[in-house]
Amino acid sequence: MGCDMADKHKFDKDLDSNLNYLKDLLGVGENFDVIFREYLVGRKRAASFSINGMTNDIVLSQVLESVLTVKPEELTINTLQKVFKTRANHLQVKLQANVNDAVTSLLSGETLFLIDGEDQAIVIDARAYPVRAPAESSLERVTRGSRDSFVETIVYNTALIRRRLRDPNLRFEIVKVGTRSQCDIAVAYIKDITNPKFVDEVKERLNKINIDGVPMAEKAIEEYLTGQKRWNIFPLVRYTERPDIAVVHLLEGHVCIIVDTSPDIIILPTTFWHHVQHAEEFRQNVVIGTYLRTIRLLGILMSLLLPPLWLSMVFQRHLLPEALAFLGPRDPGIIPLGLQFILAEIGFEIVRMATVHVPTAQATALGFIGAFMLGEFATQVGLFGTETIFYIAVAAVGSFATPSVEFAMAMRLCRMVLLVLVMLFKLPGLIGGLIGLAILLFNTKSFSVPYMWPLVPFNFTAFKDVMFRLPIPHKVLRPAVLKPQDLDRLGDKKDGAEDKDKNKN
Repeated sequence: MGCDMADKHKFDKDLDSNLNYLKDLLGVGENFDVIFREYLVGRKRAASFSINGMTNDIVLSQVLESVLTVKPEELTINTLQKVFKTRANHLQVKLQANVNDAVTSLLSGETLFLIDGEDQAIVIDARAYPVRAPAESSLERVTRGSRDSFVETIVYNTALIRRRLRDPNLRFEIVKVGTRSQCDIAVAYIKDITNPKFVDEVKERLNKINIDGVPMAEKAIEEYLTGQKRWNIFPLVRYTERPDIAVVHLLEGHVCIIVDTSPDIIILPTTFWHHVQHAEEFRQNVVIGTYLRTIRLLGILMSLLLPPLWLSMVFQRHLLPEALAFLGPRDPGIIPLGLQFILAEIGFEIVRMATVHVPTAQATALGFIGAFMLGEFATQVGLFGTETIFYIAVAAVGSFATPSVEFAMAMRLCRMVLLVLVMLFKLPGLIGGLIGLAILLFNTKSFSVPYMWPLVPFNFTAFKDVMFRLPIPHKVLRPAVLKPQDLDRLGDKKDGAEDKDKNKN
């Protein structure tokens, strides 16, 4: 009988056959967290399966109490339908005839209830996932604004978005990924705004994922979505832990990917400018927001260019104008100047990784130790020149000012490559490296969207928006590169007036 059920993937009317198959499949008696109970519903045998720790015991007890108090005369005919429609008094209850789907629901935290003589199971959604309370994001802090952020439970994350976007056209389509993990992934978009071709492309790539599980959650999904471009060092998607940022992008026509067990939401497609903007800019005055954005862009450029540019000028001092004759190391140190920068970069990365891995209470002490090792002690011993430490410190501060962690890592890698090219080829190496970097950026695309848009191809209106923090009332157009169905963000006042007239009549 078990083989027949496995082949047909359907429940049998014989309760014992169903129970034997499910017990063997779920390892009842071997797994301590699989709860199996048998009951009498009227005079008919029944049984339930649930997962300990994923079920709301109070809700489930109330539902079962209602089901088990049914009288035998009420179940003479259509037993399942009567129990389902009159006794299973829960908001989320469904009938399931497919065994595999029912088992997937069970392992997701739902409860299976089977009755003898019925070829369908009642699936009761009485889940109670372990969840932490929404707290402020540690990566996207703002001085003013909401303090809630996404958590590891998908239903909580969708609720945080729904709270801010009460649009009936908002869609959350569930896709399961992983033949064994069966991870829930929600594709979020606004039906009458987002380009349907783009939505179809995202869902098609998700459905093509063929792997047993995705325990690394959103990062594994990103690598499948980006496809062959996953070897590109620049991030092709944006991550956020803030619901307000996710809603802003949904209203622009983006697609958000919500992966269960992850507090990071994937936003796609993205451009270079998405990774250098921060919510803090929109929480401040327009002028102050523009100022902050400008300073941040300068910090990113300094982080990338300052160490290799200074090193190239020092290697070829004869090219320096008289106004820049002061450049150059006063105390060059024992180690060759180019190698100093490489070793300092490696030391900085080691300290950064160590501060992430150690407990929070020890991170501050480790930071002080790293600062003394790379700075004070290294210069006093004579290994490093003071200028080397200074320029690496400025570059490090600039990288930390980058809102996107992934983009900051890409910039640090680019800086390392530029330093190596300067060591080998001096100023021509820097120029060649920058040209190669520009070619890479201009040829990169995120889901057919040019990475450097609106700079390449140039769009003045959109470029003005990314360079300056414009007032919100002036931002009435959605990004044209996304090809949204509704280009402007203005409400239809005419339809609103007509609705008011109808209500009056």
